Amino acid sequence: MRTAEEEAALAVVDRMREGWNSLDGELILSLFHDDAVMQSMMKAPYNGKAEIKAMLDGFLGIATHVFQEVLNRRVEGNVVTLERRDHFTARGKSGILPCVGIFEVEDGKVRTWREYYDWGMYERQIAD
Repeated sequence: MRTAEEEAALAVVDRMREGWNSLDGELILSLFHDDAVMQSMMKAPYNGKAEIKAMLDGFLGIATHVFQEVLNRRVEGNVVTLERRDHFTARGKSGILPCVGIFEVEDGKVRTWREYYDWGMYERQIAD
């Protein structure tokens, strides 16, 4: 049985997935703490909402479709792990990116989000 903390953490992450699936950058950004850290582990982290917003604006500027297919979802305390296949269309090209995201949720917002995926695979799928 899940604790109230675990249910709350899952709700935040599920709401963030809704934002990605609807390409709603404002919703996504609203679910981060002001000093949150988001990192695709093969790249430097985005520190704070301003850097996260710049990253979101860049991706959402080229994306016309995102669907996060959840394969496995786990929560322990305030930490949510999602194994996903992200289906996307960016720069007019469609792709699928397997990934794992680890979210640490505090006070109803994401404090840290670490993503593990093959950056080269993503780049090859959207290359001109």
